[in-house]
Amino acid sequence: MNKLFLIGFLFLFICGEKKNPTERITKFPFHPVGNFSNDSLDTLHIDLNRSSIKWKGTKMMGLGSHEGEISIQKGYLLVQDEILTGGEISVDMRSITVTDIPATDPIPIRNLTNHLKSTDFFDVDKYPISNLNFLSIEKLQNNNLLVHASLTIKGISNPVSFEIEKLGINHFQTSLQIDRFEWDIAYSGSWVDRTLVDREIDLRVELVGK
Repeated sequence: MNKLFLIGFLFLFICGEKKNPTERITKFPFHPVGNFSNDSLDTLHIDLNRSSIKWKGTKMMGLGSHEGEISIQKGYLLVQDEILTGGEISVDMRSITVTDIPATDPIPIRNLTNHLKSTDFFDVDKYPISNLNFLSIEKLQNNNLLVHASLTIKGISNPVSFEIEKLGINHFQTSLQIDRFEWDIAYSGSWVDRTLVDREIDLRVELVGK
C-alpha cells in the first residue's frame, strides 16, 4: 500500500509540474518589460504645456454629465531604451475647471467649480495635491503597456491599473475609470443626493516628456 501511495503521489506531482506553465501563460498573457541597467535610464520631466488630464463625470445613470480639466503640477517619466518603465505625477486639484458649460454662463461654471472644490467632493483646501505613482509596468501583446500604480486622492491611496498607448517619442496617452467612493469623493447630502451623481469618474491623460 505504501508503494502504491508513493507512486500515486509522484504521478500527481509530475503532472502538476507539467500543467503549471500553461496555466500561467493563460492567466497572464502579457510579458514583463524586464530589467534594464541604470546606464540606459532616462528621467524625463513632464512637459506641463503639452500634457493634460481631462475628467468626465456623469449623473442619473449617464443621463447627464460634466467635463473639465485638471493641471499637472509636476512629474517625471522613466524611459529605458525608448520603453516607459516608471514615473510619478503630482496633480494640482485647486486647478480643476469645468469646460462643458458655455463661457456665456459664468455663474453655473463658478457654482459647479466651487462645489467640486468643496468638502462634498475633492476638498482642495485640505487636500490640494493628488499623486499617481507607477509601481510596475508590463508589456502587452498589442505592444501597449499595462501600468500598475497607486493613486492618492484626499490622502487615500488605492491601486489602479490602466493601459498606456505610445503615440510618439516620449509621448503617451491613457484613460482610466475610478470609483469616487473609494477615495471618499462623495456628496455629503442625503442618500438621494449621494447617488444622483454616478460613482464613476473617467480620466483621460496625455503625458509628454521633455
